[in-house]
Amino acid sequence: MKASTKICIAYIAGCMINKKNYSSLIDHAENKTIKMTGKIDLGNIDVQIHEDGSRIMGMINGKEMSFFHSLENDAVRMKIEGSNFTGHDSATKKDFSGSVNGKTVKIYDYGDYQNFFFALDD
Repeated sequence: MKASTKICIAYIAGCMINKKNYSSLIDHAENKTIKMTGKIDLGNIDVQIHEDGSRIMGMINGKEMSFFHSLENDAVRMKIEGSNFTGHDSATKKDFSGSVNGKTVKIYDYGDYQNFFFALDD
């Protein structure tokens, strides 16, 4: 899965599970901070990624959501259960799973067969 897709998944999962909108996400694999603004509430996802000017847009229906990354032209489906999440990336046609523990987000990418770690920041 592309790095930008993992960033979107980590940010949305963290915001949804913690019920809070954050201003940035630290990608430990790339060793960089990505500034993000927007809202994840009232059944809608609308987030601006400042680094590349792209947007994440989508819908939330209970514990399930689907969203679209405008730059990558990539659709993602995701389901949240407590502090864990699972989903599917349409671009790679691979699944992913993960968890949120405080401000730390872990994603296991079944396409790359490895874990990726992110940190949410106010």
